[in-house]
Amino acid sequence: MSDFVIPLSYNSIPNEALLGVLQSYSNRNHSDLVADFESKICQMTGAKYAVALNSGTAAIHLGLKALQVQQNDIVLVSTFTYVASVNPIRYLGGIPFFIDSGSDDWNMDPVLLEAAIEQCLRTGKKPKAILVVHTYGMPAKMKEIKRIAGQHHIPVLEDAAEAMGSRYDDLHVGTLTEVGIFSFNNNKLLTTFGGGALVTSKKEVAEKVNLWAGQSRDNLPFYEHREIGFNYKMSPLNAAAGLAQIESLNDKIKARRNVFSDYQMQLGRKVEWQKETPGSCSNRWITAVKLPSEEGVNKLQNTLLKNGIESRPVWKPMHLQPVFKEFKSYVNGCSERLFESGICLPSGEGLTDLQIAEISTHLLKVV
Repeated sequence: MSDFVIPLSYNSIPNEALLGVLQSYSNRNHSDLVADFESKICQMTGAKYAVALNSGTAAIHLGLKALQVQQNDIVLVSTFTYVASVNPIRYLGGIPFFIDSGSDDWNMDPVLLEAAIEQCLRTGKKPKAILVVHTYGMPAKMKEIKRIAGQHHIPVLEDAAEAMGSRYDDLHVGTLTEVGIFSFNNNKLLTTFGGGALVTSKKEVAEKVNLWAGQSRDNLPFYEHREIGFNYKMSPLNAAAGLAQIESLNDKIKARRNVFSDYQMQLGRKVEWQKETPGSCSNRWITAVKLPSEEGVNKLQNTLLKNGIESRPVWKPMHLQPVFKEFKSYVNGCSERLFESGICLPSGEGLTDLQIAEISTHLLKVV
């Protein structure tokens, strides 16, 4: 169990369901677990193809590789995100160009995206790809982003690591562009206790990613490798954990959205909320709010910690990270303001009304 009385987003191991899955596959090839989990991902999301991998980071890496990102290629990427969105750009020798957020959904601002593309074109360097993040499960403004990308013929990779089950224009995020990714890390709504997946509408992309993830071993009776590969395949046990939980995903999303609604009822306009924009429906993986001041955040975190309640700061923007200080950014101050006074509140589907009320009471004392 978590060390906190009220954890941020905790998933216990579903012992009974997991045992049932393992028993049902006891006389079958272990690889069937992975293949069946991939099929379930396609059923849940509407994706044509899915490749289960050992992390969302691996999925981003191979997704960018499938989009032919190479040394010195520019990738326009959300700055308000976790570092795993950006590291794979550097694995490939690419150059991240950070785009700030809108104040409503906290995701990539299409106006800034277009300005950054125009700046790149003026310097004679067309961006190779756009990597947009659906932060905390909130769908980005994909209609505008896809329009801008289409005008300039730049492919888009959707980082839906936190957004399994979120929808945009009634389509599952991650499937709105050629390549999308999901994470099934320990604290996600759907967890395989370490894992991820790449989804795509193109068979050739799925085949390439599947090949690269298996050390690029050719389908021959002996070991032959024509290109560099990676050890990125999902393990059968991780896939079994996914199969044990995937049918309950919609119930978990409903519960998380109810948690968010309960916080809204308790806190009202005392804080700023991450808003759903037209056409979007968030899974509300994490309820994050912006307080009026940085001092309030510090007081709240200390109070919650003393009471055994886990909270976390929101993402520190990537353009402020020391490791990326040399790279360009198009910023409007939104992500920096979020970092200064934003906080992630406990959001697990097991939260009770009394616990939400307790957390909200602590928060109201510092605003």
